[in-house]
Amino acid sequence: MSHGDDSVDSEQVVRDMIARGTESAPTEPGVYRMPCGHCYVDFFLASDGAERWLVPGDERSYTRYTVAVARHGDFPWERMYTLPHAAAEIRRRATAEGTPVHVLVEELAMIADAEDATTEDEEIARIARQRPASSEDIPFADLARKFGVDLDEV
Repeated sequence: MSHGDDSVDSEQVVRDMIARGTESAPTEPGVYRMPCGHCYVDFFLASDGAERWLVPGDERSYTRYTVAVARHGDFPWERMYTLPHAAAEIRRRATAEGTPVHVLVEELAMIADAEDATTEDEEIARIARQRPASSEDIPFADLARKFGVDLDEV
């Protein structure tokens, strides 16, 4: 069975996808959020100069090629701050603002706590909205009250 000139070489399509994924992968070592927006990878150069790509919770080491094959999503790679980078940024900001480092860290911690609380409230509200109103386990309003969610505000 001949497909003619209009046939699609699926193997070539996959090779092209891998090539694009490999080309768009980071070239500077660091911790990155992958294109799916949920997965992370730690890219570094080993003492022998070989690239290593580690995924949290996975004991295996990957290569640029295997990461490109597993690349899933349409978002760009996002470089995450490592602890040394974060410490240097905090020190830089404290110096620029003339603020003691411990004061800036406390301010950043309060911002992070507020963001975490907001995210948690949104997640609780989302779960509460998805829960069937006819559930007999716990009345919906009681469940919302238990988690401090005001249903009138959601």
